[in-house]
This record gives sequence, C-alpha cells and structure tokens, in this order.
Amino acid sequence: MGRRTRAALAAALVGAALAAGCARGPGPQYYRLTAVEAGGALPARPELGLAIGPNEFPRYLDRAEIVTRDGAHRLVLANGQRWAGSLRDDFSRMLADELGRRLGTSRVALYPNEPRFRLDYRVLVDVLAFEGVLGEAVTLRARWVVASGSDGRALLAEESRIEEPAASAEYADLVSAHAAALSRLAGEIAGGIATLPGAR
Repeated sequence: MGRRTRAALAAALVGAALAAGCARGPGPQYYRLTAVEAGGALPARPELGLAIGPNEFPRYLDRAEIVTRDGAHRLVLANGQRWAGSLRDDFSRMLADELGRRLGTSRVALYPNEPRFRLDYRVLVDVLAFEGVLGEAVTLRARWVVASGSDGRALLAEESRIEEPAASAEYADLVSAHAAALSRLAGEIAGGIATLPGAR
C-alpha cells in the first residue's frame, strides 16, 4: 500500500469516527426526584415513629428510562432521558422525607431498614400509575395503608388519584411535576395519620 493510499485511508477513518461521534449527539440526561419545600406542615411530633415500605411499584416503571404516556394505551420510553438511580427508590426516599417534614419528626425508617425507635405507624403504598404526558400532566394513582406499628393492623386504607400539571414539554418540568404529585400524596397520607387516635 502506497503512502498516498495509507494517508487517504487514515483520513477516511478519522472522518468516519468524527461523523459517528456527531451522529450520537449528547449523552443521556439524568434526573431524580427531590423534595418539594412547600407548606402543609402539621404540628410537630418529634416523638412519632414511622416506617415507610415496602412499597409496591409497577414493573413497567421500575426501569432507567423515563416513561411517558402517548394516548390511552401506548407508553413511550425515553432512551436519552433517564432516572439517575431507581424511580422506585427515589419514590420511597422522597415519601419518607416528606412525611417526616410534614409530621415534624426525624424518626422515620425506610425499608428494608427496621426502626431503632418505638414504631407508631408503618406506611405501605401500592403505586398503580405514576407517569405523565409531556407538556400536559403527571398522574399518580396509589392505594395506601397506615398500619399499627405494634401489631400491623390496618388503621387507614385509602386510594389517591392526583394529577399535577407540567409547566412545559421539557423533561425537567415533567420530573418536577412527578415530585409535586408525590408531595401531594405525602400530604394526604400525613393528614390521614394526623386523624388517628393518639396521633395529635
């Protein structure tokens, strides 16, 4: 192979590599749920002991890609828009943070960790839907139970359906709507706990 042929081949390979790099475009964007610092706090109960979970989560949502809905039956997986960790774990962590903040207690244990304090209530959530439509809203539908910490008896059993509008068609705003919807669910659960005998 002559010098010119080798040079031409090298140039072609470099050009192909550059073209492939351009075709790939930017890498994935990563998101996580973060607590919404809003109102809704109840009178502080620093002695209250809570355990959160185990929580049930739909299999189609327990994945790295952000899932959106396109119509009544079609789901879309955004390969370039992903959760930084696990949506299931983010959900449980943020729920624990929000309940602790709203009820004014730091005594919150998150499954699978068991509490090392007196346990008053265990909160169990079965998430039925937690996805949205870009530029529209996020829907969170969940059944939840507040059980006695002493004997596991169900004290409250409710179902919540929450719709939170998204500010734009950007994924960052969709994730913000996810967080706001979860914050509202935490508010409903905290309000339920506050009505229980001895919870005031």
